[in-house]
Amino acid sequence: MATQIRGPLLNPILVREARTRMRGFRPYLILTIFLLLLILSAFGIYQYMVFQARTGMVVLSSHIGQALFRGLAFTEMFFIVLVAPILTSGAISGERERLTYDMLLATPLRPGQMLAGKLIGALSYLLLLIVASIPVFSTVLIFGGVELRTLVWVILLLGSAALFFGTIGLFCSSLFGRTTPATIASYVMVLVLCGVPLLIASIWPQFSNPMGQSPPPWLLYLNPFSAIVAVTTVTPTTTQPDVPFFSPSDPFMVVPFLSQFSVGVVRYAPEGPVLMPVYRATLLGFWLGTFVLLWFSSHLALPARRWRPRWSDLGFIAVIGAIALFIWMRIEWWWIVPPADPWLMPPEPMPVPIDPAPLP
Repeated sequence: MATQIRGPLLNPILVREARTRMRGFRPYLILTIFLLLLILSAFGIYQYMVFQARTGMVVLSSHIGQALFRGLAFTEMFFIVLVAPILTSGAISGERERLTYDMLLATPLRPGQMLAGKLIGALSYLLLLIVASIPVFSTVLIFGGVELRTLVWVILLLGSAALFFGTIGLFCSSLFGRTTPATIASYVMVLVLCGVPLLIASIWPQFSNPMGQSPPPWLLYLNPFSAIVAVTTVTPTTTQPDVPFFSPSDPFMVVPFLSQFSVGVVRYAPEGPVLMPVYRATLLGFWLGTFVLLWFSSHLALPARRWRPRWSDLGFIAVIGAIALFIWMRIEWWWIVPPADPWLMPPEPMPVPIDPAPLP
């Protein structure tokens, strides 16, 4: 008797999302607009660097590569933050509007499996966008100046941001019964996380005491653009404290809006200045926020007895507790404490020279 080989069981929600995601012209239109936006950004940054060289600034090939890499990563992060919530804001509310949500609940799938299939199916399209942008990013290799470690950190930040902001849309879709209010609420949350702290940081020096102080780094812990600027910033190698965040040989630092993002602070250790970047706290915050929002969404997706304890809650509690324990154990790795400003410290008393006593 011939035996039948069974394939691995996949989430049926994920299979359905993968089959229907690329139907129609909308996905291809978004992909085309995304690639055109990246190409225009790279061309504009290159022309900006050429203009800097014509005005007398020293611009090396590595400077052009670093500026291109930072600009492309910034553009891709902006597109992910803009597109991720709208891809998931109709995951649950759309099923309710099409009157298919009751049939979905009648299946043997648990709420966690249903939400995971919806989230992964939506984020797989963002993964396609990231993979499609690799040929554009390869232009950086022509100029150099970017390390492999920086590329890995940027990819990790892009993936974590896509997961976090996609979960925000999924949470709003579970909370509201309609797609339009869910989309509006998801973008309001994104604006609160990204725009409001940036606005506070821009006016912080005018209202600080004394005036002119930099905003605290924790204000922009969950800002993905601040994390991108922090990853792509060259660590200063000079012992002078007048350039705390940017390298003095970085011509791209003169762009006005980049100065509003908190890159981190510099700790002056005995072996020299050490840059404590803000993106470490951003990664940990994204991971913790993703699982917290998924836990709330798994309860809000139920039609009745939403907050009744379930066995699946133990898994969420274990993951959230593990991330919180890792954050506490590695507090020196991500917790950024600004060093004391020398000009704010009280002056040390100067020793008064004492004349030697006359000999008898």
